[in-house]
Amino acid sequence: MFGAREWAEQNLRTLLLVVGGAIAVVAITWGVINYTQGRETAAAAVFGQAGVELRSNNLSAAVISLQRVLDEYGSSDVADAACFELADAQFRLRSYDDAQATYQRYLDDFGGDPMLVASAWGGLAAIDEQKGEYEAGAEKNLKAANLDITSFQAPEFLRHAIRCAIDANDTTTALNAFKLLDKTGTDPRNIKISRQTLVEHGFLPPTGPDE
Repeated sequence: MFGAREWAEQNLRTLLLVVGGAIAVVAITWGVINYTQGRETAAAAVFGQAGVELRSNNLSAAVISLQRVLDEYGSSDVADAACFELADAQFRLRSYDDAQATYQRYLDDFGGDPMLVASAWGGLAAIDEQKGEYEAGAEKNLKAANLDITSFQAPEFLRHAIRCAIDANDTTTALNAFKLLDKTGTDPRNIKISRQTLVEHGFLPPTGPDE
């Protein structure tokens, strides 16, 4: 006991520093946790408001709320979805340059959801199509489909790719997209429509091995 007391007296300053440091670490950690939780709650509230605005088709207000999520809470759990929803809202408002930049930001900075990644590529393809850049649109639709050719989204991306390739007069891409669509076999009616469209534009003969 006496030895321990003597050691404690001699090393009191060190002990106080150690204990004080431990208390400071706990306090800082607690503060960071509370701050983070507070920001997550605030981000979720703004994102929720954006959802209400989207459901009300108030796209301009939704864009403001979603942009606020990214600007003020860019590291929050909802920032990923907010970025994609912002791009979609901008596209629906025909703000194609803004939508293009936001879709690309989603792919570069987020991209945690495979379905949203494919949809972002599909969104970029749709913007290319709106701008008359059909070849680029076909390529991006193909990329979106090939991310998961078995997904329910893939046939739609492939149909869009065929349409863009026809407008670009790109026979190779059009036929490659159709072959992939035909292999999915998920929607015989739309496969038949796509085949007929290719026949009408001279990309396939009136009768062929797939008929």
